[in-house]
Amino acid sequence: MAAFVAALGLSGAEAQGQGQGQAASATPRLPPLKILKSPSPEALARLFPATARRAGVEGGATLACVIRRDGSLGDCEVTGENPRGLGFGEAARAAMAYYQVSVDGPNAAQVSRRLSGITIRFALPPGEMAAK
Repeated sequence: MAAFVAALGLSGAEAQGQGQGQAASATPRLPPLKILKSPSPEALARLFPATARRAGVEGGATLACVIRRDGSLGDCEVTGENPRGLGFGEAARAAMAYYQVSVDGPNAAQVSRRLSGITIRFALPPGEMAAK
């Protein structure tokens, strides 16, 4: 079964409060997102790109998604993929359907916000990596 590591975070500019030309002091600091639901190991194993698995290649993708009112992440676009052409971008986008974040209390300010720099990394279990 494929191992999976995912990090939900902000890109450098947004994390510093400097997104879209605003000074850091003009943008209030938002609390870290609390992940309420995430994909099971079985779901992630099904999402691992078949071409990459056959080749014994690990990889990942970076996405930007909108935080919806119900805490799901939608309207995701792949902003980077490594290595390219093996399906990691689409697999990462599919994985986002399993996530839900808290939009209660101070996190309510993040609803409808585009969260960039979401990094999803797929790793093979020991023994499945291609011999080098």
